[in-house]
Amino acid sequence: MSVLAGKRILVTRPAQRAGTWCALLRDAGAAVDHIPMLAIEPIDSGAPLQTIKKRILDFDQFDRAIFVSQNAVEFGCDWLDTYWPQLPIGPRYYAIGAATARALDERGIDCERGGDTMDSEALLSLPELQKIDGERALIFRGSGGRTLIGDTLRGRGARVDYCELYRRLLPPEALQQLQDYSARADAIAVHSGETLANLAHCIERSGRTALFAIPLACPSERVAERARTLGFARPQAARNAGDSAMRAALETALARY
Repeated sequence: MSVLAGKRILVTRPAQRAGTWCALLRDAGAAVDHIPMLAIEPIDSGAPLQTIKKRILDFDQFDRAIFVSQNAVEFGCDWLDTYWPQLPIGPRYYAIGAATARALDERGIDCERGGDTMDSEALLSLPELQKIDGERALIFRGSGGRTLIGDTLRGRGARVDYCELYRRLLPPEALQQLQDYSARADAIAVHSGETLANLAHCIERSGRTALFAIPLACPSERVAERARTLGFARPQAARNAGDSAMRAALETALARY
């Protein structure tokens, strides 16, 4: 029997990304409460929209195309389908995370990915990204994401541009939902650093500080360390943000505590 059987898990993923994850937890016998701590909003106006169009129209001039999330694949490939019904031969494709790679596979796009951790650091360790002097790389991401990949590739001589396709926001109803949350969760799962920060903010604002004390599954050691600095007492790092790894982290956290 799974360690999750009979446990109550608070899920914080965006509404459009939570279905499969919640179903996996329920299949393992857990009760699931869902309070999204992140919302995804596509960029659809103003100067940022014009920048997206320029990057997409110039796509055949890039040597590397890096997608950092499922949302980046969804919005980025929709744009590419509009302007490039047949993708140009030039770019090689890369994915951060198993779910991102799977989303590209579903679009019929072969991609390279990192090792077991499947994070930015693992991707940057790939041999083919070590000597890229003079090459052009396009990073598909949300507005204001981590700069590690871009900074590192620039340090290796690449010319890097960003195609920022969406914004990540705290859902306006999240604080009230947490204030009204009356169940006693056995563990919480967060899938990103920004989700974690939003959760900590809402816990502080709502006065639900007891939530800092329960086990917290995080997608990486970097996010787990950030959780410790925010006051979470029992963070557990997963090998990556994939469903299997996050489930294992929850099980480890619950068994440990």
